[in-house]
Amino acid sequence: MLKTAIINWLLVCTDPELRDIAKIIKETSVHNGQHDPISLECDKVFLERLKVNPRALKMNFWEKHFELDSISCFEEICGKVLDFGCGSGHLDVLLARRGMTVHGLDLSPIGINIANRLRERETQDVKKLVTFSVADVISQTPVGELFDSAWSAHVFEHIADPGPVLTGLQNWVKPGGHLLISVPLGKAYDDPGHVNHFFSAHELYQFLIPHIEVKKIEENHEFHVIRALCIFGKNHEPS
Repeated sequence: MLKTAIINWLLVCTDPELRDIAKIIKETSVHNGQHDPISLECDKVFLERLKVNPRALKMNFWEKHFELDSISCFEEICGKVLDFGCGSGHLDVLLARRGMTVHGLDLSPIGINIANRLRERETQDVKKLVTFSVADVISQTPVGELFDSAWSAHVFEHIADPGPVLTGLQNWVKPGGHLLISVPLGKAYDDPGHVNHFFSAHELYQFLIPHIEVKKIEENHEFHVIRALCIFGKNHEPS
């Protein structure tokens, strides 16, 4: 374990991309006292990642990530897309490079600061397609037009009660808009922050159905995930 820690430390010290991200994490952490407890908890993900798996903060780690291609399998996720729980925003930048319009949303100031730094390095064409912000969908509403659809990859396993989140999300997405949720299958990609484990599509269905219509749900055993395509009620009125 000590050897791995030293290797990771050397990697961060010698890799320009990681040095830049480590600086963002350090500078943002200085102001942590100004953040609410939930934001601080979300920030811990990046503090831990920098120590344990810094490669997961590099763009080339995400360039061939299986969730990147999952979007293309769901034509309903289109138009102006909201990424709920975008983390460091790597996938959103890559989707923008493919021509998608994406806004990444997260409660972690560290994650969004990293995401905005990634965006700064892109071409003007990509910058026009991707934006990021820190916001809580439960207590805040979007500025401007609602989103056409939404996506949330590996987030709901961290959420004990999906009701308030899904109720809040419907205020961000147009009536009749789709939401694609992806979670680990069983204990795949397990993490201490996971408060839910879904061992079948049926379990995820039961978790979601009291709060949102589930249009399609499937298990993917190649990548050990479950994906649920949901739809916000066509008659709902954003509050």
